Amino acid sequence: MRHFNHLALRGAVAAVLGATIGLATLAGASAQTPAPTEQQLRNATYPTTYRASKSITLVDGKFDSLAEHVNMTYVDATYGTVNGTPVAVVHTATNTGGSGVFSEIYIVDASMKPFGPGFLGDRLKNVKVQIVDNKIHVDMITQGPGEPFCCGTALARQTWELQNGALVRTSQVFAQTQPTAPVRPTATGHGVEAAATGLNTAVTLALLSLTAVLVLAARSVSPTWKPLLESRGTLRDTGER
Repeated sequence: MRHFNHLALRGAVAAVLGATIGLATLAGASAQTPAPTEQQLRNATYPTTYRASKSITLVDGKFDSLAEHVNMTYVDATYGTVNGTPVAVVHTATNTGGSGVFSEIYIVDASMKPFGPGFLGDRLKNVKVQIVDNKIHVDMITQGPGEPFCCGTALARQTWELQNGALVRTSQVFAQTQPTAPVRPTATGHGVEAAATGLNTAVTLALLSLTAVLVLAARSVSPTWKPLLESRGTLRDTGER
């Protein structure tokens, strides 16, 4: 009986310990504050270099100051985890009165204090953000070497990391593309006629050259050709008489 009571006591202690560990785990999970919602991000304040105040507060995803010629728009947010903390990577686009549209990213956690901005580029297309292994990968179509800002066609990937409280770009790699095979121009009527004319000229010159060679050859083989012709003419004249 005493042995049974001892086993029961050990079982009860194990159950209490298990429940305590489980509650502690749940408490730790609930204590980890989730990333901010999209509604919060669309109405947050972001640091910027485009204003003297060094900050922009969005209202429903937009900010527009005609006096300062600054317009910022919330584009989208990508959620993930950086260094064990749930975060959102916010993509914004800013215009300062010219033709440029400047894309930037921010890392925002539950404290609603953005880290950034990280400048991606001007007039980008197809921007896609991913959070992988504590790094921010941004794929985009941007300007390649020699391309104007308006018309970029180069596919590139930028990698960003949070280092000592700053958002730092650690690499930018352009995708390798296969060279385009040369395209032969389609022949037009004028092109065909020009080619035919050139061919006829070449044939004519070749025939003239061949004739000159034959004449020179005949002269070198028969140096007395002229007297012979003259004698034949004399005989012909004599016969006619």
